[in-house]
Amino acid sequence: MLVKVAGQTGFCFGVKRAINIAEKTLKEASQGKGIYSFGPIIHNPQVVDALSKKGLRVIKDIKNLGKGTVIVCSHGAPKSVIEKIKKMGSRVIDATCPFVKYAQDIVSDLKKQEYKIIIIGDKQHPEVKALLSIAENRGTAQNVTRNRAKKIGIVSQTTQNKGDYLAAICQILKQDFREARIFNTICSDTSRRQALTRRLLSQCDVMIVVGGKNSANTRRLWQICKESGVGSYHIETDAELKREYFRGKRCAGVVSGASTPDSMVKKVVKKIEELS
Repeated sequence: MLVKVAGQTGFCFGVKRAINIAEKTLKEASQGKGIYSFGPIIHNPQVVDALSKKGLRVIKDIKNLGKGTVIVCSHGAPKSVIEKIKKMGSRVIDATCPFVKYAQDIVSDLKKQEYKIIIIGDKQHPEVKALLSIAENRGTAQNVTRNRAKKIGIVSQTTQNKGDYLAAICQILKQDFREARIFNTICSDTSRRQALTRRLLSQCDVMIVVGGKNSANTRRLWQICKESGVGSYHIETDAELKREYFRGKRCAGVVSGASTPDSMVKKVVKKIEELS
């Protein structure tokens, strides 16, 4: 069987940066001082587990936080949470992806200029929660049906599918308003991976999407694959691959999310070759 790997795999810039910050912080930590991340540093369980073994403790609630250092994950964190952590006496290290930070800065500026801010994305995702916390009472997530504001600003979660974002914008533009400002806040790495996935779909008869099940950008790739009608499987590790995935197939395409290490992509390719 022929195995084709997308031209862009492995960690994106923002993920590499967040992991480097975490590893540097762990290395420099004084003995007995707690090192925490508010939420998983990136959305890849295997990488997070490896960092946990080095001493990084993932927390979802700061109520019982001991004094130490808290790393803000690559997706950002609500403004109120960061302020509370500082008040509790812990040091905060910001590992927010620069592309996410760019979207945060836009939302901050729109708020100051009194725009109604519409954020297209999953409102349960930490990135969107952080954006909403910056927008405060001027922000809403995916509210594209009822809008009475005269000045609106539109941004997207950085890992959105560009087609879905454009469709949402078209719906919003049908509404009554005086002024609209639209920003392309979709990460360039995300857009490129989606384009490369579509390219492989035209060449392969089975697709393997490698990445965390909790990774938004990986799920977008899987969504693109499923909608194409090509048999597609979303896995986190090579151990999940099954021989029947490739029975009667001629070409397998492999794509990965931005938080998937290259080492895992290589293991997946090797396992596919063994199984086929």
